[in-house]
Amino acid sequence: MASNPEQVRLTVLTKLQEALDEEAILEEQMLALMHRFADRFTDRRVEINNLMVLHDHQLIDYGKYALGCMTGADMKKCVKLKGVRDELLRSMEEKRQLMTNHRNM
Repeated sequence: MASNPEQVRLTVLTKLQEALDEEAILEEQMLALMHRFADRFTDRRVEINNLMVLHDHQLIDYGKYALGCMTGADMKKCVKLKGVRDELLRSMEEKRQLMTNHRNM
């Protein structure tokens, strides 16, 4: 074990940086998944527009209803995901600032 306080400080900072890097990778993956979900949701507009021009039929009406239910549920998920994303980005920024402050000490 290092007895030099500066060496201990550097070891702790190195371990913290490694943990931060691992967490940053996971955070980036989470953000990518959130964006893929949002993109899939917005791509559904084409499907909705295509359904709206079809003639009246019971199956088409049911398809519109089902798509409306899925879209409503997905809209709620998107709102929640935006809140989670904002919190995640805030947390990432706080951690970066904390590490920058520790390096400057």
